[in-house]
This record gives sequence, structure tokens and C-alpha cells, in this order.
Amino acid sequence: MMKLRQALVLLTATCMLAFVLPACKKNKKDATPTEKPGQIKGMGDQAGTPEGTPFELPANISLAGKIRGSQCDTVYERGSGAYVDVCIALFNSGGTDITLVIPAGLVILADEEEYQHGMVVQETRILLKAGQITRCTLGAYCINASKSSSSSSTTYAIGPITGSVLIRELLDLLKNKKINVEDYPADDEAYSEAVGTVQSAVWGITDFDGLQYFKEEILKLPNK
Repeated sequence: MMKLRQALVLLTATCMLAFVLPACKKNKKDATPTEKPGQIKGMGDQAGTPEGTPFELPANISLAGKIRGSQCDTVYERGSGAYVDVCIALFNSGGTDITLVIPAGLVILADEEEYQHGMVVQETRILLKAGQITRCTLGAYCINASKSSSSSSTTYAIGPITGSVLIRELLDLLKNKKINVEDYPADDEAYSEAVGTVQSAVWGITDFDGLQYFKEEILKLPNK
């Protein structure tokens, strides 16, 4: 299923990029004078680690093992994306169930240089049962187009909540859009099309010339 989704997303993203990239060359405009598309630390082909606000798990919640670059062996799936699917296991040591809120903009850092970092682009909730380990496949968007997609042989770490002004503009546009896998329980094709649209916009910021060429398609995505 993950390979099929990746193929559908790649088709959608490639078509969109092929259409807008010629226009990008004719009209480059920076959304802010202090940050430029394709030149954000740790994103695209830029060196370093993405910067932002540290994210800490709440009290009584901890990782139960390494975060792996693959889908879990459970049906519990949250988030959105196709290239950086990770399996995350979380232990709730408390006496009550907790809903963990993954904030929009959270970066999932690949431990190996040749693999893509991922980013959660919309607030995502994971229910953690009291006294149990919950294994969940968390979808995230690639922020390094030229690198390899997630692999079961790769481990990841929880990174910061991005401070990129350009990325935050996209996150605001996506805030109330239907893009998470839980929004499409019975329509995998529509979900893949939505993911393709969002991935193109993310790459527009991280690897190419900006978001402006993708705003119209983002606004067309269905509202929640």
C-alpha cells in the first residue's frame, strides 16, 4: 500500500512541478527578505539540521524503542504524507488515556545523511491508552527532494517545530484542509491526490522557488 501511495503521489507532484517550474524561472519573488525558498537550513540540499522550537513529550509519555522508517504492523495510522512514513511506539505510563497532539511543523529527523527528513504539516492526534505501548504509523512530508524516502533500515528522531516563516505560511493554509489519512477512511485515491498537492507545495519551498505557484491548488483542497 505504501508503494502504491508513493507512486500516485509522485505522479501528482511531478505533473504539478512540471507545470509550474517554467513559470518559476520567469518570476522569482521572495516571500520574506530574510529567508529564501530552497535555501532553508537542513531542507532541500542545504546542509545542517532544520531549526525551530524544541518539542518535548508530555509527562508519562515516552518513546518505546527507535522510530523506524516504515509502516507499523498495526492498522493505527495518523498524519499525512507518503515519502516519510515512520513507525513510532509510545508508552503511556500514566493511569489515564492521553491524546498526544503532534503539532504542525514538527520535523522528523533521519539519522542517516542520505535519507529525507520529514515534516508533519497539520496538527495530528494519537490516542495513547493508559499503561500500554501504542504503535502508530505517522505520515510526514519529505523536505529533501533529492534524498531517499524512508526505509525500514533507517531510524529517525523527533526534531524541532520548524521556525521557517515560509513553511509556517503553508501550514496556515493547510490548517483546516482535509489532508490527513484519517480524513479519507475509504478513499485512498483522493487521499493520494491531496498528498501529491501538498508535497508539491512543500518542495516548492524547500527545494525550488517558493509557494506562490501552488497556493491555488492548496486552496482547492476540501475543507474539514
